[in-house]
Amino acid sequence: MDKLTKQQERGICKLLHHTHTEEMTQHILNTIGRDNWTRDILSECSYDYMTKEQEDLFESLGGGYTCEEIDEILSNDDINYEISEKLKEQGVTKYLYENEEYLNDIREGRIICEGINIEEIKNMLLD
Repeated sequence: MDKLTKQQERGICKLLHHTHTEEMTQHILNTIGRDNWTRDILSECSYDYMTKEQEDLFESLGGGYTCEEIDEILSNDDINYEISEKLKEQGVTKYLYENEEYLNDIREGRIICEGINIEEIKNMLLD
């Protein structure tokens, strides 16, 4: 394939940034004949297309994170928020529903709470 223009590269980077599976990323790369693009190049190229929320988090963390890592942090924050809300509804003490470590333990399955289904929360957030 001929060399891509900068505009084409930006378009492909934007498309790659919004793919959610390794298979889709590989399909796009195979289609454009760029199977030698590394994950580092893809991550760097997709930084141009971060959402405002991703950019703010990236800056507050001091950089050094890939888009995938930032998305995971944001997803975990969303899940923790939903867990916290469910704990509030159950009348759990403020100390627990504001305790990040406790929320992380629930999210990661180290603590099981009646009435909180992590898979259900994840599915709800994906909709």
